[in-house]
Amino acid sequence: MATTFFGQYLLAKGVIDREALLDALDRQRQSNLNLPDLAVQQGLIDRKRADAIMTQYRLSNQPIESILSEIGGLTQEQIERLQHKQRSSWLRIGAALVEGGHLSEEEFATNFEEYRSMESAADQKIREAMRHLPNADAVSTCVELTVFHLARVAGRPVKLESVGVEEDVLEDGMHRFSQRMVGDGDYTIAVDLPPVLVASVAKGMLGFEVEAGTETETDAVSEVVNLIGGNACTRIEQFGPLLRPEPPIRSSADTPVSPAGPVVRATVVSGDESFAVRVFAVADGET
Repeated sequence: MATTFFGQYLLAKGVIDREALLDALDRQRQSNLNLPDLAVQQGLIDRKRADAIMTQYRLSNQPIESILSEIGGLTQEQIERLQHKQRSSWLRIGAALVEGGHLSEEEFATNFEEYRSMESAADQKIREAMRHLPNADAVSTCVELTVFHLARVAGRPVKLESVGVEEDVLEDGMHRFSQRMVGDGDYTIAVDLPPVLVASVAKGMLGFEVEAGTETETDAVSEVVNLIGGNACTRIEQFGPLLRPEPPIRSSADTPVSPAGPVVRATVVSGDESFAVRVFAVADGET
């Protein structure tokens, strides 16, 4: 049993087809604006400032509300009005499917209840697996920060699907970006991404699309991995080990970066694509 998005759950169950899911996702994109976009819509800031706010948001741990205040100059009252408008207009995937005529209200209610029950059990299983990982505190930190930052930078919904210990294999068609952290321990975060997510991460980092396979794209994704590694070192210090990140690298299937033997693999699903983001957090200094 694994976690998944509600739309993907309905698709796998055969309740909806691919076209229905894409239609619902398109309805979401048109309806669900982030707070900076709403601020532009309300005439509170211009487009350039909204883009600067989103860039800062993607590349930091700050809440979007703090950045709206610092960069956008919005008052607390203005931010609260934007939040109210966002909540009142937010369209969830189930509502989008009903709105598009792909599900009845009754079908939505029945399937959503089943989905919530399944997700609750899967979430509990993942939490339990995280607690029993080798070097659980540090390794779980690496996994969670990687998921968190990939979601923010790429601007895509991301969900942890499963966690386990197994042999390290870089699958065909995936691109590996990694960073080693050394000191009072020796850890490596290796992020295996499909091309479509490499492009999303690079665009999120730079603010514009770049040609696939170029040095610019590689540098942009490597900088995101560097951000993840730096934050991981800081967070892991809370557990005692002092670490420093080495420069991030990109590797291919014939140049593995992790040592031989089992590693922790967290499989992550992202957005409406049927692919997985695989996060390898290798703790080889304190096993």
